[in-house]
Amino acid sequence: MVAAPPGSPDLESLSGSGARAVRDTCAELLQLSRERPLVIGVDDVQFADAFSLQLLLYLSRRMESARIMIVLSKWDWAQPTLPRFYAEVTRLPHGLIRLVPLSEHGIAELITQRTGEQPDPGLVAAYYELTGGNPKLVDALLEDQRTAGAGSHGRSGPAGPATVGSHYQQAVLACLYRWNPQLLEVAEALAVLGDEGSAGPLSRLSGLSMDTTEQVLHTLVAEALLTTGPTPGNYRFRHPAIAKTLLNSLSTTERTRLHLQAAKLLHQQGIGARPVARHLAEAGIVVEGWATGVLRAAAEQALAHDDSCTAVRYLELVMNACTPGTEHDTRLALVHASWRTSPAVSALHLDLLPEGLDLETLSRRDTATLVRHALWQGETETAALGLKVLEASGGAVDDSTIACLRLAERWVYGPAVEEWRRPATRPEHSAEPTGGGSSSCAHAVWDLAAVSTRTGVDHAAAKARRVLENCALDDVSLETVVAAILALLHDGETESAVSWCDILREEAARRLAPTWLAVLECLRAAIALRQGDLAAAAKLAATGYERLPASAWGVFIGYPLSILMMVDTALDNHDAAAQHLRQVVPETMFTTVWGAHYLRARGHHFLATDRALSAISDFRAAGGLSERLGLDFPALFPWRGDLALANMRLGRTVLAHQLVTEELEHPRLDVRAKGVALRLLASCSDPSRRQGLLERAIDHLERSQDRLELSRALAAMSRVLQRSGQNEQARSTARRASQEARICRTGGEEPATERESPEPGPTVPGPRAAASSVHEQLSEAEARVATLAARGLTNREISGQLFITVSTVEQHLTRIYRKLGVTRRSNLPTRLADRRGALEGRAQG
Repeated sequence: MVAAPPGSPDLESLSGSGARAVRDTCAELLQLSRERPLVIGVDDVQFADAFSLQLLLYLSRRMESARIMIVLSKWDWAQPTLPRFYAEVTRLPHGLIRLVPLSEHGIAELITQRTGEQPDPGLVAAYYELTGGNPKLVDALLEDQRTAGAGSHGRSGPAGPATVGSHYQQAVLACLYRWNPQLLEVAEALAVLGDEGSAGPLSRLSGLSMDTTEQVLHTLVAEALLTTGPTPGNYRFRHPAIAKTLLNSLSTTERTRLHLQAAKLLHQQGIGARPVARHLAEAGIVVEGWATGVLRAAAEQALAHDDSCTAVRYLELVMNACTPGTEHDTRLALVHASWRTSPAVSALHLDLLPEGLDLETLSRRDTATLVRHALWQGETETAALGLKVLEASGGAVDDSTIACLRLAERWVYGPAVEEWRRPATRPEHSAEPTGGGSSSCAHAVWDLAAVSTRTGVDHAAAKARRVLENCALDDVSLETVVAAILALLHDGETESAVSWCDILREEAARRLAPTWLAVLECLRAAIALRQGDLAAAAKLAATGYERLPASAWGVFIGYPLSILMMVDTALDNHDAAAQHLRQVVPETMFTTVWGAHYLRARGHHFLATDRALSAISDFRAAGGLSERLGLDFPALFPWRGDLALANMRLGRTVLAHQLVTEELEHPRLDVRAKGVALRLLASCSDPSRRQGLLERAIDHLERSQDRLELSRALAAMSRVLQRSGQNEQARSTARRASQEARICRTGGEEPATERESPEPGPTVPGPRAAASSVHEQLSEAEARVATLAARGLTNREISGQLFITVSTVEQHLTRIYRKLGVTRRSNLPTRLADRRGALEGRAQG
């Protein structure tokens, strides 16, 4: 080996000892070539020093007859880095081979060569997309595939997606580090800018000239690390892992510097607030005054796009940059932004606000935010003051906000909180609004509130639908839409309530709003519980409850806990119900509607665990609270029936009879509550009256679609029938009660009923068998509806004759079709004729 002399002279001035070293080295190489062919390879010759270049030139001039081949590789750079050297070399006999990336076929051959298997075409296409034909990257992907244990690449083996791992990432860095540092600088700038970038911004961020940046981008595309973006003139990495690898390779200081510089460049170009704020957030600090305004604007835009987590991140950065005494507005913005995802975090920010904050000095949105939070936490005085300030401020823009907050206040604390009134701005003579917007929403909310105040939850379905159609789901309207859905439910439109609830649950999930979703899932659980679907109610309530930490629920914690306790008690899971009772709840909860629900649920748990006196205490407390709240509606709080049940356990049948009678005489009694009350009345009445009372109870409970209460009424009826000697009917009723109870517990489909002719096959049962089944299955209410429908009456005509809603008629027909095994209205006359014939045959027999 011949060492280069110190100093490494340039290409033109090599002489003396340097020249001798060149001559000696060449002589040795020529001598070796006489013994055997000699190949000299130099990779990345553009990085060679002047001494090495002089040696190569000297040798190339003297090897015409020698068995020597010199192979030089260089990168494809538009501006040659060694123009004199290349000029000398290309004057001599030479060949030029341009290396191009591998095609998909070439990648397939390389994979076969490396693995010994024929690759799957889909995998080859994925490798080509990730590598652009760069062999080094292909080898890295193969190594990642082996490391991940992806198995065979062959056609007979699994052909999963290409695995991008550490080998691929390291290969990318190796490609960048072995080239000119300028390539690494541009690649790092692109990684900082984000999805894609053009030469202009990359030039300014990297500090390179425009020409150099464009040449670097061209080289990176040729080396398959970049590809052109969908926007002309833009570039992006072939895989997000490349950008992530480059960012991770930067020091914290350098990454912060680049992000701050990128933010400043974008701001100076007039780019929107969100792209600028992204870089400021990545930098994690605010060093210039303009940045706080950009972050606030970006936070508002993020909230508008339902990205509250990003909004909170931006606002926290602004908060860190605030000087003492100037952070109130930002903290209020944080309270507003964080409530949707975590009311607990919102409460923490609210606690840091100065005491005695003057609400009249705040913006309307900030005042509404404080009211929203106060309602959630049970701070009635703050909520009432905030609402008065909002109403005094006026402005049509706040019509829907005030209406929704007022309804939320009344929904949580009851109509008794304040004498209800419409705002003076509400035109009493105006027609029903047909469009959307704040005004339409406000009118619909005021109308629903007025209806519920006059008549409780009855007859409010039309107003509730208007609310749901006109009011968009947001932080302020959450309780409003829930109240509207409950109005549908208690007015007998269960299917409509379920439909609206599911639609809004999907919207809350899509908009990444855990608080909304938690409340709506509890609402859906409450509907399922009212339908007697214990399995669905348990699952939905648990899911909703767990979406927020217990500390985040405020007074609303009584909602999920009451549902969970009622379900666990009905399922005899008394240990689980007791566990829910151990959860600490805020004392202010017992001034709200949720406190009344909680007391009822706890009372039923006590009653089921043989603590009747404790149950009576809770039922009385629930009744007293519902009266104080102005919510003494049996549809919401049937506390008299609860007390009657507890007193019957203690043998106080006279008192129980008196309480149930009061319940039945209540002017705000819905069909379900009446059915339950009739069942209880039968239990404490003279035996001669019980069958008739239970028949009426079953009729009402069938219409209410509450399987759980229906199963209880049917079980009671079977016992009455058995005592009166009607054993066959008693057994049939008991079977049906058992079926209903089993469906309540499992949430499964109703099992097939026993038939007189159980032979399998697609044949239609004969008239006698079908009629027997019809006689046993159809309730009196369903039979009446079926008879009128068979005569050709429309649903609305049936509704008018039987004095029930059209929705109830539709629900009856759905059950009639299922029970009779028919698919259309025209089949009803035949099946009902079969029923009459069978009944006549029984009478003659």
